[in-house]
Amino acid sequence: MSAHVVPACLSRVRRVPDHNTNPTFPQSCHVMASIDDIDSEISSVRARIASLHAQRANLASILLSTPHLSTRLQQRPVANEPLRRNASKIVKKQTSHNLENVYRACAGITAYRVRDPDPNAVDNGNILGVRIEVFVQSKFVETYHVLFSRPSARHKSMLRVHHHTVPACIPVKQLANKHLPQSQRDASKTTDQDLIKFGKLLRKELVAWHLRTAAVQKMRIEAGIEGKGKRRRATAEEPTYGKVLNAFVSDDEDDDEVDEEEEDDNSQSHERPIKIIDVESDLGVRHVSVAWSNGRTAALDIAKDGDITKAVVKTADGSRLPDLERRATGRVEGLLDRWST
Repeated sequence: MSAHVVPACLSRVRRVPDHNTNPTFPQSCHVMASIDDIDSEISSVRARIASLHAQRANLASILLSTPHLSTRLQQRPVANEPLRRNASKIVKKQTSHNLENVYRACAGITAYRVRDPDPNAVDNGNILGVRIEVFVQSKFVETYHVLFSRPSARHKSMLRVHHHTVPACIPVKQLANKHLPQSQRDASKTTDQDLIKFGKLLRKELVAWHLRTAAVQKMRIEAGIEGKGKRRRATAEEPTYGKVLNAFVSDDEDDDEVDEEEEDDNSQSHERPIKIIDVESDLGVRHVSVAWSNGRTAALDIAKDGDITKAVVKTADGSRLPDLERRATGRVEGLLDRWST
């Protein structure tokens, strides 16, 4: 290599700036440190605000649960009647909330006896029934029954699930295998069973399922699509005779008209605002899919307690949207609010 080529090559190499000699570098470090301090202060303030909100809600529930408060609010005349009516509504709502808590704690599961009419039934048809009542949003939503039988005459205290009315998405069999294990017929001792724990965990699964279902239902209502899925499925299942005939009989004029209608629909779709057009979930409400009018889709994984553990949001061309995925994490109830902010 000639001597005049080396300086030319070296001249093309960019020099890396030395931060030690750059007079603006300490100033930038100071700015970054101050930004970190501000972020930490904002986080602490937000945590303090959340704590104060929780304390306020606790004190409000204690005040609204005072026994004679509703009676005092019914007394007339009052100086401000609208304020009294508003306070009465709040007290009534708190009373319903207290009733729900008491019922969940005390009377969610009851037992009863029933007899199997089958003459060949085991244990002479003696059946133990467990009634599980689910109470969600101040209403009794459903009652489920689990019937138990004694499969072995040798082990009188051993129970087995005979029949039940619990939905298929609830793991009844898994809970029974864990808390109601079966003993061998020739075993000298009975395997320990915990019927109370089985009932509690089964009711917990049912309540969580109903809460998830109610949350998704509320999300459909907030998105303004309640009932559209049913109408769309009904239309797809019941085609008219005209549509069937048009599938076999067509001409060029009809095709041109269809093309013009599709172009009009496409032009109008670009002008319409972007909104959610569909919210679907599986039977167990553990996987929820959301579709927008612009082709964007979202797939959500929901835990048993109603928290969104994973979210995948994609555009019409398949690109991921990390911002929406990050904001989706949290409770199902506030998903649309988090996406709209």
